[in-house]
Amino acid sequence: MEKILALEAYHLDLDCGEKLLIKGPMASGKTKLLNEITTQLPTHQFDFLSQTLDDNFIFGTVAENLAFNLENDAISPEKISKRIHKFCKKYEVCKDLTSHVYDLSTAQKQRLALLQILIHPMTTLVLDEPLFLPTDYTGTLIITGDFDETLFDHVICLPELLTDASSIDAQVHLKRDINHDKAILSVTEVVAGVSFTVYQGEKVSISTAATAPIADMIAGFAKASGEINFYYENITHQTLDKRGRKIGYVMANPNDMIFVKYVKDGLISQDILAICGLKGLEDRAINTLSFRQKKLFTTACILMQQTPIVLVDQPEFAYFQDILAYLDDKGVTVILTSASDLFTPLMDRKEVF
Repeated sequence: MEKILALEAYHLDLDCGEKLLIKGPMASGKTKLLNEITTQLPTHQFDFLSQTLDDNFIFGTVAENLAFNLENDAISPEKISKRIHKFCKKYEVCKDLTSHVYDLSTAQKQRLALLQILIHPMTTLVLDEPLFLPTDYTGTLIITGDFDETLFDHVICLPELLTDASSIDAQVHLKRDINHDKAILSVTEVVAGVSFTVYQGEKVSISTAATAPIADMIAGFAKASGEINFYYENITHQTLDKRGRKIGYVMANPNDMIFVKYVKDGLISQDILAICGLKGLEDRAINTLSFRQKKLFTTACILMQQTPIVLVDQPEFAYFQDILAYLDDKGVTVILTSASDLFTPLMDRKEVF
């Protein structure tokens, strides 16, 4: 077979058609290694998926982004249209075709970023933390993420791997002081079939289809068709400023929340920096942080706001137990939107829609 990549430091040769998984804890250098690998690949002969979502798109609609690679290969407009509709039907995104890419939720952007590569993939894909594993793809795959190792020909585990088992063993003890007489948040049909109630002090995980931006709806960044009540106040159409005093929202994409240059510009206390694994990084520029560190930075900023509810969209497991213990001690109600079962043992309950 033809060798496509040689990583001498890892005593690894990657042949055409083989699959390489890179695993490791937060800030272990997965993205850095991925970028180093791309310098060894033939220019313009691979597709790259970036964790920085907006770097993956052109300005335009979902359909225009899906058509971009096809147009570059001079495929006729008729064939492009047929391929897009067939592809979108397979992945159930037809209803989003006319949506502007910057109007999508983070989960929808993560999905689109991968789909626009898969609709006309090159013989090599380099994917940094994709939303899902493209199991139908038959070319050379180089990927970072927490995927099943048995599906890959080679696996690189970077130092101090954070395993699910060791994290659960270190589970913190929570007071779980819940007031079942006070519903702090009542959500009614924000999406068809999605209604739930969260009680004061409760910790709840909400799992819905990736195409339903439930977190954005609760926080007020996306229009909700139903009703959202904070205690007995209808906040469905309340301004972001007013709703933000009630619900601290940690977005799935930290780059949508960061408007400062350095960690110290967030004016975060030392105890919260420590809880979020950022102590000692005060002088670091934000753009030098890993994606997960950026997510923890935005989490720390929300913790500083001391809202009665903290809503986290697709949380990171690293440091999550310490963050949860801090919020538990303060009596803060916690809501997660995540499809992962990793968080379930730490929550009071999980709602699946």
